[in-house]
Amino acid sequence: MTSKSPLKIERVSIDDALQTMHDAVFVDARSATALSRNPLQVRGVIHVPVKEVEQRLRQLPRDRTLITYCT
Repeated sequence: MTSKSPLKIERVSIDDALQTMHDAVFVDARSATALSRNPLQVRGVIHVPVKEVEQRLRQLPRDRTLITYCT
């Protein structure tokens, strides 16, 4: 088994996120209920509710920056 590299997590502003849109993958971490109340999303977003992130990690790309958001 290979060792895992440390996970780098940082908070970014909306402006910073918008500047990196072409290089990053956006992950909408809202619940299904929150998503149904406000269905607007970033184009190309991956929807993974925060409660499911751990179980669905393999569905997320490892070679790109991930920007998660919720309400």
